[in-house]
Amino acid sequence: MQKIIYKIKKLEVQEFRPKDSFSLIKITFTKNDKTDQIIKEFYFKDYVNIVNSLLTDIKSKDKPIIEDADDILGNIQINRIENEEEAEEKLTYFFQNLNAKYSKMKSIKKAPDYMKLYDEIKTTKITLS
Repeated sequence: MQKIIYKIKKLEVQEFRPKDSFSLIKITFTKNDKTDQIIKEFYFKDYVNIVNSLLTDIKSKDKPIIEDADDILGNIQINRIENEEEAEEKLTYFFQNLNAKYSKMKSIKKAPDYMKLYDEIKTTKITLS
């Protein structure tokens, strides 16, 4: 039986395109204390399910290798995210905050204020642990 523990370390915006309501988010995490990362597309129009999708993507990143063996339990793989509830709460806050800034940015009429918020969104990051 294999046990894989993931720990989400950091999220940061890699790319931001306000015209397309699109952003690329880089997620850095550890898998059994080895650092890994994935890049996830994030559309501001559909931000509600992003956290569950992200957690599922992390857990399913490595598919188990099923070998023919006499020991059936040897093929079981347990994927778990450390402090999942706390991580889910922080991720939800991160994406809600990002979406709120984007919504505010769409209503700004002055160029300096718009660019300030644009830069703020483009450099947004959060460290979880």
